[in-house]
Amino acid sequence: MKYLLFIVIVVFIWYAMRWAQQAEVARRLNEERSKDRRTTQKRTSRAVETIICSHCRAYIPANSPTACNRGDCPYPAAG
Repeated sequence: MKYLLFIVIVVFIWYAMRWAQQAEVARRLNEERSKDRRTTQKRTSRAVETIICSHCRAYIPANSPTACNRGDCPYPAAG
C-alpha cells in the first residue's frame, strides 16, 4: 500500500510540474505576441504623402489635393 501511495504522489507531482511548464510556455508566448502587436502598432505609419502647390508652395495631400484658398489655385476647392 505504501508503494502505491508513493507512486500516486510521484505521478501527481509529475503532472503538476508538466502543467506548470505548459502554463509558463503559454504565458511567454502570449507576452511575445502582445509585444509583437505593440511593435507593429508603433511601426504603422500615419504619414501622408504630400505635394507642393505650384502657386503658393504649400504642402497638400497628394491623394486628394484641395484648393489653397488662392484664386489662381490649380486644385479644386474642398467639399
